[in-house]
Amino acid sequence: MKQLIQVRNVSVLRSVLAVSERWYAWRASRAMLKRYQRARKEDGRLRGRLLYQQILSRHSGFTAAGATAILYAAELSYCAWPVIRELRFRDVVSYLVTQGYLDSHNFLRGTQTDMRSVVARVIPEEL
Repeated sequence: MKQLIQVRNVSVLRSVLAVSERWYAWRASRAMLKRYQRARKEDGRLRGRLLYQQILSRHSGFTAAGATAILYAAELSYCAWPVIRELRFRDVVSYLVTQGYLDSHNFLRGTQTDMRSVVARVIPEEL
C-alpha cells in the first residue's frame, strides 16, 4: 500500500511539473514574440542572426558576447543535426526557454515537457 501511495505521489508530482513547465514555456515564448515584434518595428531591415542578436542584446538584457554565445548554442542544439539548416527565431526561443527553466529549477535533471512543442505553438516557424 505504501508503495502504491509513493507511485501516485510521483505521478502527481510529474503532472504538476508538466503543467508548470508548459506554463513557463508559453509565457516566455509570448514575451520573446513581443520582443521580436518590437525589434522588427524599430528596424524592419534586420533579419536572421543580426535581428536575433539585437533582440537578445537590446530587449533581453544580454551583452553582445552573451547574445552571440546563445545564438551559437541554439544553433548547435537545433540546426546541426539531423540536418544542417539556418538558425530560426523559434530555435533561439526554444533554447532560451529550456535553459531558463532548467536554470531556475536547478534541482531538476530535465523536463517532463517537450518545450519545443510549446514554443512552436507561439512562435511561427518562418520567423
